[in-house]
Amino acid sequence: MAAKDKHDIMDALLKGSAEDTAHATSSLAKLIHRSGEKARPKHPSENASGTDQKKNPGGDSKKKSTHYLSGEIFADLDEARNKINELVHQRLKSHISKSRIVDQALRMILKEFEEKGEKSPLIKEILKDIRQK
Repeated sequence: MAAKDKHDIMDALLKGSAEDTAHATSSLAKLIHRSGEKARPKHPSENASGTDQKKNPGGDSKKKSTHYLSGEIFADLDEARNKINELVHQRLKSHISKSRIVDQALRMILKEFEEKGEKSPLIKEILKDIRQK
């Protein structure tokens, strides 16, 4: 775009006439659309992994998730990671993470829930916690 063709989109939106505002809105929408597009490799070989998702050593895809933990559980998780690091060989310490601990703990709890259903400790603890509140 030539220097004389450039204009401040936001300035036009805020100060301009209806015609200027329509043009600025259109320009802003195009800009937002362009910046929201992902850059894609020209050839599939340029994307070494073939996927945008992270892979763990087991081959399962990972998804980012945010959950709130109590302060006590958060501190306990740090402590558990530190204790596990003390128990494992030096070369394995880099593989011990809070995410790995949470993932494994949830696998175990959910497996037990599938097996025992309403008699599982998960349900009992959730109900006990709800009743106390």
